[in-house]
Amino acid sequence: MLNYVNQNERVHILTIEDPIEFVYTEQKALINQREIGVDVKDFKIAMKHAVRQDPDIMLVGEMRDMETFETAMHAAETGHLVFGTIHASSAPSTIGRILDLFPREMHPALRSNMGFNLKAVVAQKLLPTIRDTPKRVPIVEIMIMNPTIKKLILEERDEKLFDAIRIGKEEGMQLFNDSLYYFVTNEYISRATAFEVSPNVEQLKMQLKGIDVKQPGIL
Repeated sequence: MLNYVNQNERVHILTIEDPIEFVYTEQKALINQREIGVDVKDFKIAMKHAVRQDPDIMLVGEMRDMETFETAMHAAETGHLVFGTIHASSAPSTIGRILDLFPREMHPALRSNMGFNLKAVVAQKLLPTIRDTPKRVPIVEIMIMNPTIKKLILEERDEKLFDAIRIGKEEGMQLFNDSLYYFVTNEYISRATAFEVSPNVEQLKMQLKGIDVKQPGIL
């Protein structure tokens, strides 16, 4: 995603990573990459100095603790577009994963912050293909912060997020099963591989049979 911006936009991109996993070649964008422990002592110091460098876009490597996420959120609140990565099994479960980094008494305020500052969550799994090239393809789940998603997060109704994504397809959202369906029907991955990683195997089987499974409302 950052490289797409690099190819198309004249902006300043700053990354803070631990460690640097991909070295960008500058095209249209100006890119500065900082590695924790090499270029700067820790995330807190890195973020403090990063904002002073006036970046348009920031990448905060892996958000594995409360301090890292807080600094990333602060950068977003001050008008920067911030990308970050976190380990989670799906796009909706990312909300709970973030909350787990903080004590329970902070959760209401954190939900409010996410409601106002979070733009989208993209979950990814790389799966082996049945083709010579490419060897792997990314299966992606996309949750965009539309009013419905925002309302569910603020009201602590995370269990309804999957249904909100399902009915938000026209806005660019999709579930893992939608992505798996695409790659199976276009003969990139095998059905066995798809069924192995699908969060809802029966639903995927119905999709592959051309049966549209209607879901109850979310309100």
